[in-house]
Amino acid sequence: MSLEDCCKHYTKIEICGMSPDFLDEEPDSHWKTSMYENRWVAGTTAGGHLGHTETFWTNPQYRIKVCGKPDSSQTKNTLVSLMQKPDNRNRRLAQIFFIGFFIFEDKKCTGKFPASFFSSHRPVAQTKLLMNSREVMEFLTLKPGEYVIVPCTDKPNQAASFLLTIFSREETRCYENSGHHFNNPVEKVKKEKNSQDVENKMLLFRQYSDKYEEVNAELLQQLLKGLNMNGSDLISGSFSIDACRSMVALMDLIQQESGDGKLDSEEFGYLWHKVTKYKQVFAKMDVSKTGTLSLRELRNALRDSGMSISDELLNLMAVRYGASSGHMTLENFINLSLRLSRMNKIFTELSDGRNVTLSRSEWFLVQRPYRPGGKQNELEGRGSATSPTSSQTTREHGRKDKPETTCDMN
Repeated sequence: MSLEDCCKHYTKIEICGMSPDFLDEEPDSHWKTSMYENRWVAGTTAGGHLGHTETFWTNPQYRIKVCGKPDSSQTKNTLVSLMQKPDNRNRRLAQIFFIGFFIFEDKKCTGKFPASFFSSHRPVAQTKLLMNSREVMEFLTLKPGEYVIVPCTDKPNQAASFLLTIFSREETRCYENSGHHFNNPVEKVKKEKNSQDVENKMLLFRQYSDKYEEVNAELLQQLLKGLNMNGSDLISGSFSIDACRSMVALMDLIQQESGDGKLDSEEFGYLWHKVTKYKQVFAKMDVSKTGTLSLRELRNALRDSGMSISDELLNLMAVRYGASSGHMTLENFINLSLRLSRMNKIFTELSDGRNVTLSRSEWFLVQRPYRPGGKQNELEGRGSATSPTSSQTTREHGRKDKPETTCDMN
């Protein structure tokens, strides 16, 4: 078709392509591409547009570093595309939301940018309008520096999948900035100042413990009731037997290859400290006073406990420990916090800072109870600076014939 006929018969032309290379006159021009698939999840990562100051920061965030030298010509050097991805199973029923993105410049923040950042900074670029379109894009001029891109829907809790694509003329470094680091400092159990309270708890512990001064899950349930760890804070009025079994499994001190399913007085003291701490955090973050935490309150509660987890892990934990309504009870929050604390401790002991390599048997052992401090177990021997015991030496030599599982816990 000649150019004259094209202009005569058509008023609009759309060019579809996976790269904007054709925009440059130079034939050897090749734009760099970064592509990310993600979801806006109601209650956790669907925060709405910038006007929703309390929830906007919960949207997925992507860090981008534009390299190169400053260019005074103001040449367009970045193309950002945001596309909605309907679920293939219900493609015809999928709703098209109003979507867009905002870009902020900053090189000081680490981890996921908080709400305070977005309330005190103005975007350097954004979609001109939030549109109910399959795809929105902007052709931008970004000077060398560090930026964060926040894709969003118009309103909070609008759940949808999306594809974010970043084309850049110059070299750039992009990565998802969802707070994937797990920054949970190792806590030391603080001795309670009130010696009378400590003595009262120990007296009650001895009252419920068996002749060996240990308690199993059933006795722990009765003991927690005796210590007034129930009532209005718990939807059911008390800790369920399953919750107590989980706490015993998490806190029980492993001796050699197996735990005994019981807590001694020292282990109970450690558990009591943890339960009390997490109960206080729960009460502080339950601003709605419903006796449950919403997913947004759960994120804040974990942060207040010293734990920062990725958006993906937060969504999974909400499914695993939350109710069908999307809310989490006190006992489930305590069990979740105990498990996260325990897994972080194991990772710190066994990793090189980024990865852990485990044999199959060690991987199963990781899922077993683990207790900070105290006696050494099989896994603790790996992270210890002391010489291994004979049983540990045998295990290390035997690892050559065992299939290994590499676990990247970033």
